[in-house]
Order: sequence, then C-alpha cells, then structure tokens
Amino acid sequence: MPVGISCHDIIFKSCFYFCYSHIVRMFDILYVYSFMYKENYMDVNLSAVVVAGLVGFVIGFFWYIPQLFGRQWMKAVGMSEKDMSKEGMGSKIGIALVATLLVSYVLSHVITGAILWKGNAVGSVDPVMTGVLAGFWVWLGFLATSLVDPVLWEHKPWKLWMINAGQWLVRLVAMGAILGAWR
Repeated sequence: MPVGISCHDIIFKSCFYFCYSHIVRMFDILYVYSFMYKENYMDVNLSAVVVAGLVGFVIGFFWYIPQLFGRQWMKAVGMSEKDMSKEGMGSKIGIALVATLLVSYVLSHVITGAILWKGNAVGSVDPVMTGVLAGFWVWLGFLATSLVDPVLWEHKPWKLWMINAGQWLVRLVAMGAILGAWR
C-alpha cells in the first residue's frame, strides 16, 4: 500500500465512486425516459401560469386596500397604517408575488390532471369550468380549512377568516378560469 493512503481511504473512495456511478447512471436513465415517454400531464402553459399568477397577485393587492377590506383586516390583525408603511414591505410584496406564481403553477398541474382525467372518463370537458371548479375545490380543501386554525388556536376573529378566505376564493377561481381557458 502506498505511503499516506489508509485502508479507510481506499474503502471510502471505492464506496463513493460505486455509489456515485450508480446514481449518475440512474439519473441518465430517468432523463432519457422523460424525453422518450413524455406525458401530457407535465405540460403546462407557462405564459398562462405567469398571467394567472399576476392576476391573482393583483386581486390580493386590491382586496386589502383600505377602501375595500384593508381597514377591517388591519383592525382584525391589530396593525395600524403606520405599521404598514414600515420599511421592508417591498421584500414582503416580492415574496408574495413569488408565492402567488407558485400557487398558479401548482394549480395549473391540478387543472391539467383534472382535464386529462375527466376527458378520459367522460369524453368531453369544459376546460374553463374545470379550472373554476379546481380553484374552488383547492380553496375549500386546503385554504379555507387551513385558515380556520388562527381563529381557533390564536384567538383571531372570524372576520379575519372571512376576509382572508374570501380573498383566496376569488383569487383561486379567477386563476383557475384563466389557466383552464388558456390551454
């Protein structure tokens, strides 16, 4: 054995190269498979995702302006207009935009799956209505129910739930209609 190389080094390097080569080979096979047998389920219209995400973001923005529900929301969460004008709001708005775009992307996959499933089961499908219903069911199953927790456990008012849940309902239904129509 050469000087400076231990049995531990040889065993470690052998195991490392063995695992590395098999992992690389596995990803090569998956990469080739994904192009040979591409399924329609993964096809989403990224332009529609961006437009729906921007529309959802604008809905959320206008929902919370003081003339609509902003004052009621600030009262329910215990914030003042002075708190709203603090620095750092720009980065929060940027994060909210990215989050809304991600919601739009995931909703697009849900709608695509629903259209494929319903088209195979029934034979014909209305993509706009499928998008609207997907938005509604995602809202009911995930958002409306999750937004109840702060009311129950953090002693927030039900009015806060109505404002936030209503905003998400309008947002998801509008995004679903856009994603369903723009296939």
